[in-house]
Amino acid sequence: MQNALIQSNKGQIQAIKHGMTEQQWAIYDAEISVGLLKLRTAYPTQARNYSANEHEMLMIVWLEAFAGLRAGVFCEAVAQFIATDRKGFFPSPGQIMGIAVQIETEQAKQREDEQTKRLAAYCGEMQRRVDGGLNCASCRFGESRGARLFCQNPESYKYEGRHGYGTTAEILCEHYCGVMEIAND
Repeated sequence: MQNALIQSNKGQIQAIKHGMTEQQWAIYDAEISVGLLKLRTAYPTQARNYSANEHEMLMIVWLEAFAGLRAGVFCEAVAQFIATDRKGFFPSPGQIMGIAVQIETEQAKQREDEQTKRLAAYCGEMQRRVDGGLNCASCRFGESRGARLFCQNPESYKYEGRHGYGTTAEILCEHYCGVMEIAND
């Protein structure tokens, strides 16, 4: 009976590992193990009565439940749960997952805010350059034909080739000389 349980556990772990590199699996496995150790330490009354097989099954269930989380989120969610729990009972995976989702949402918002700040800095630098007299007329891809400029860079959104209506001289595109240094900062 116990050998069948061990084989079943190994099969479940292999299914969870599918699609992960060895390094990703090692990080993920260690994070779940540390999180569960923190929970067993914080809630010793419930956890001390578990047998070795129950501990192993608990580990497998939690590995399955949190397979999609990014590294670091699980342990942070466990720490938040322990800090805010007033009931004193061992949590279910759903309780930890709720906190983990909140953490991931906050982190995504922070990444989006940082990206917005970088874009604002980029746009500000582009406007500063335009105000300083740099524009499509001074770009190496700009071709002046009479009163109009025609972008000759086929990779630009402003590309018009030999036909079209021309572009305004006050707008820079993403391929303007020197723009890539701003974007990479």
